[in-house]
Amino acid sequence: MKKDMTRLLLMGPLLNKKSPEIAGGAIVLFAELLKELQKSGIDYSVIDTNKKNYVNLLIAYLSILMQLLFKQKGRTHIALHSSRDYLFLGLATLFIARIFNKKVSLRKFGGEAARSYEESRGIKRYLLDTIFSRTDTLFFETKYLVEYFSKINTNTFWFPNVRERLLQPDMPRGFQKRFVFISHVIREKGIDEIVEACKRLDESYTVDIFGPIMDNEYSETYFEAQGVSYKGALESTDVLKRLNEYDVVLLPSYKEGYPGIVIEAYSLGLPVITTLLPAIKEIVEPYSTGLLIKPESIDELVDAVKYFDDSNYSDMSLNAYLRFDDFESTLQTQKYLERV
Repeated sequence: MKKDMTRLLLMGPLLNKKSPEIAGGAIVLFAELLKELQKSGIDYSVIDTNKKNYVNLLIAYLSILMQLLFKQKGRTHIALHSSRDYLFLGLATLFIARIFNKKVSLRKFGGEAARSYEESRGIKRYLLDTIFSRTDTLFFETKYLVEYFSKINTNTFWFPNVRERLLQPDMPRGFQKRFVFISHVIREKGIDEIVEACKRLDESYTVDIFGPIMDNEYSETYFEAQGVSYKGALESTDVLKRLNEYDVVLLPSYKEGYPGIVIEAYSLGLPVITTLLPAIKEIVEPYSTGLLIKPESIDELVDAVKYFDDSNYSDMSLNAYLRFDDFESTLQTQKYLERV
């Protein structure tokens, strides 16, 4: 593809200016894409859809719409990258694109799109049908979503959670019973299960929790009272360095797409313990790159932690390291560009 064929207008969430440590998966993935496009010399401009970077919600939407109206000039393709607000922004993008004869793509982050679509009724279902069927190209994070939405739009493709291997680990890794959770500290990430599991492990195990506390039922005082090691939030630039100090990643979530922390763990050769969810089952091979447990099961989480030892860790670590190749940022970005 020639670099001057497509002039992109990218709509997506940029880093929270006031609280950069609160960087969800969508923010990280959008930043990764911008970095790859810059490396490739692609002509693009950006509209920030992170409402936290505006004065208030009303000002945010008005500003985004005004930017869309004016920045589409000279652009040939409008690419919306969204996690939750794709209904309103998707309709607005389609409307303006049709007026000014632009191509449109939607990249939907996360793994809940099919469930949200099936639960919609009436006008909401009609509007979602409009977005998914009339958008020129759709991208989803998981293969089961690609299969699902291909029935509505045949121009539907896989664009997984991606990362760049920025830190080269020393391989083979050794096993020292060091386990870590790095994500938003909220109940649906399995925090309660981690807390209870820690109480059943002896002192030879290290289990540390990192991440911004997003749920009022948790606090530094709470974790201290539970005897659990909470280490605070990390800047996104510090995640890999900190991850490299551990052996296994814990993520006993109740719902997920392709968790970025799993991909980052793979880049360093860290196997994972996570849950039997449809999207996660696509990227974690049981007893090869990690272990899969039932959501909300403390017993299975404890058994999974205790499963790892010197005899099985080396092979699982190597398998995780090799699995990262499927999620390498440059390769997947080039496929994305070919399709838009």
